[in-house]
Amino acid sequence: MAKGSHARLVVLAATFSLLAAVPGLAATGNETAKVNLEPGEYEFAVSYEIQGQPSARSKTGERCITPDELNSPEDIFSDSELDGHKVSEPCKVKDLKERGQKISYDAECSNRLVRVEGTVKPTEFSVVRDVRPQTTHGVSLKFRLQGKRTGDCKLPEKSPQP
Repeated sequence: MAKGSHARLVVLAATFSLLAAVPGLAATGNETAKVNLEPGEYEFAVSYEIQGQPSARSKTGERCITPDELNSPEDIFSDSELDGHKVSEPCKVKDLKERGQKISYDAECSNRLVRVEGTVKPTEFSVVRDVRPQTTHGVSLKFRLQGKRTGDCKLPEKSPQP
């Protein structure tokens, strides 16, 4: 092996060792970082664009974001969560970046690729979710999801005791 090649391998090995030893310097492929939101009750608004065309379809609603959900951006930035449904198929979050008030990440799912970008403040957010099919037969979808904290989560109502 040439002397220059050996030196480059030593530098590369040292760099990878440093990245592995210092948390946050290397992407793990399935990062879990707390989303910078306060837990609580949030009002949501979602507007859709299908195959590049604005859609008349939109929805609004409320839901509780728990402290546990703050560990998974897919639990927060998905329209299925607004309907009270848990995401049926977990997607692998990659390249999660949250700097200042900006957030971005990619999610790889079994049948689609997702790119999420937007802003997050402690009590509100606005993100655009760009969904692309992994096959030629799918439909591209983009939607804007906005949320604003309205207070603490509502406690479930207790049924009267007999």
